[in-house]
Amino acid sequence: MPKKIDLMSCSRLAHYFRDVDLMGNSPPEFIPESFPPNCLNDDDRWSAAFLLRYAVRYHHLWATFGVRDGKRTVLGSQPVVSFTDFNPADLIALREGARPQGGVVTQYALTFPLRTAVNGGIQRYEPGEHADSEDMNSDPLFAHVMEQQEMARAGAFTSCGYTSKCSDWRWSYPGNYQRCIEKIEANGFEGNTIPGLKLNLKKWSGIGVVVPDMETAREVWYDMLTLIDRRIVSPLHFNHILVCDVLAKNMEGARTDQLSEAVRRACFDWFPTLRISWLEAVVSTMDFSSRVEMREFSTRKGPVNERGGCWLWFEDNTHRYVRSLVATGRIKVSKRGRYLASLDELDPGRNLRERQEIAIEIAEELEQRFGLKSTYFCVLNSFCPDDHPAYCGCDDGGHYYITERTSST
Repeated sequence: MPKKIDLMSCSRLAHYFRDVDLMGNSPPEFIPESFPPNCLNDDDRWSAAFLLRYAVRYHHLWATFGVRDGKRTVLGSQPVVSFTDFNPADLIALREGARPQGGVVTQYALTFPLRTAVNGGIQRYEPGEHADSEDMNSDPLFAHVMEQQEMARAGAFTSCGYTSKCSDWRWSYPGNYQRCIEKIEANGFEGNTIPGLKLNLKKWSGIGVVVPDMETAREVWYDMLTLIDRRIVSPLHFNHILVCDVLAKNMEGARTDQLSEAVRRACFDWFPTLRISWLEAVVSTMDFSSRVEMREFSTRKGPVNERGGCWLWFEDNTHRYVRSLVATGRIKVSKRGRYLASLDELDPGRNLRERQEIAIEIAEELEQRFGLKSTYFCVLNSFCPDDHPAYCGCDDGGHYYITERTSST
């Protein structure tokens, strides 16, 4: 995270997330049959919080046709990812009861620097330039969109003295959308990505995240760290996490520099998490290694009934002990985001249940010594940490699981 953040002077575009009611009249046209196992979602409703975390963890924004009231808001054969102008003042207005940009603004968003967005192919959208006269005259939804834009230009949505105008931007999916959907329908969601924008590409560097509160900020930071630790993105790929609850309560009449300072103070500080000295990392790794080695020498071997891989699964990926093991490579992050420490000093020929019991003992030691929660993670007849576990601890997994939350706005 850059030491200096000025979101008031740096133009940005935002992709806002909203709650999706799959039983309502505005669900997306394509709904995946299921999500990955670490996504604990509701069958009939996706919250904005769930969708934001899913987008970050899997570094992907779905392209859609923007269905509203049963009709597409995107004309043509290619789906899009929609954006709008971002102004932090809108978040303050939203909290005070206004509806900035005609209700588009929520407390869940990804933001992109304007220059980055334009260079990446995101273009300003004007409805009149993309529809024929028949659409303009006969489609009430089209007329509503035009009315909203005219009201925004006239300042009809301005409230509390500092909300911004509405401007629509779109990134169009360049591939064969229908072919991708057919593959998913034929072979399943696993391994087949819904068409969309790949957030991990270097050209999108500088992404900001908007969340309502510190708890959500910590959840999203977990997701971001999994990408950094897997080296899918660099530590500078994400620029900030803006926490709406921390924004000043009343900024009406404030100068631009005062607004800028309020926004800077409302950004979640993740820098300490990434500051681990090599000495600390080596010492912590030696400590972990000695604990495993001691168990190997002191635990009697029994008959082998089950084979497979066994790891220690850590819940908190921000703890300094965990950061140290990540730095030395003792902890690897699975594709879905589990932090798994290898038990290298244990004989892999030991019975899987024996290694599981040793992992439990080490977990208890670490919790007593460092207050660090962990549990066992075992895969039967496989040594691949990305395979489905046959045995797994009963802990809640920390922020590993992407869960539904009630969105406040």
